Amino acid sequence: MAVNALNPNVWDECINLALEAYNAGSFGIAAIIVDKNGEVVAKGRNQLGDNLNSCNAIKMTPIAHAEINALNNLPPERQKDRELTLYTTVEPCPMCTGAVVMSRIRQVMVGSADPWAGAIRLLDKDWYLKQKGISVVFEQGKVEELCFALHYLSLKRGLRTEHPVFAVMQSRYPDYSEKLDGLINSSQLTISEHLSRAQLLELIGC
Repeated sequence: MAVNALNPNVWDECINLALEAYNAGSFGIAAIIVDKNGEVVAKGRNQLGDNLNSCNAIKMTPIAHAEINALNNLPPERQKDRELTLYTTVEPCPMCTGAVVMSRIRQVMVGSADPWAGAIRLLDKDWYLKQKGISVVFEQGKVEELCFALHYLSLKRGLRTEHPVFAVMQSRYPDYSEKLDGLINSSQLTISEHLSRAQLLELIGC
């Protein structure tokens, strides 16, 4: 089942890759870079918590974020291409935002906001970053909810319940987080178990 978005095939692949990361024990976040024709030229997923064979070269280090891996996987002949678009399931952190700025990528599609660690706002606050002219679009609807779900469930699995990140996430996404918390509390969703794409789509109501 494809999700509705500007480029549903790319978002489908992003969500599949994020699900791979989640099931491997890392944060459920993925990034894909496409050219002006929509063809995938590089991809990466979060690999902070697993050492499995994947599309990534960077694993099990503090910089093994999805966007960093996608940028690292960009072929040399594409690294000066200014017509690339980066799709990421979660708003980039300060490190990943900086990496995008220092690349030639000038368009970013974001699946879900990250009110805790997201740093897209910095693009309008710093002169050097602002003059790069990077365009950012935040998705809505089912794409946003699916991307948020994989991120939120990763946090639920990895952090203590009283961690302040949850109050921030719940404030930004009250409906989405309430739905997921309800599923967890009612045992309809077990965060320690493998999550299939079909289960994810059913839980979200796609």
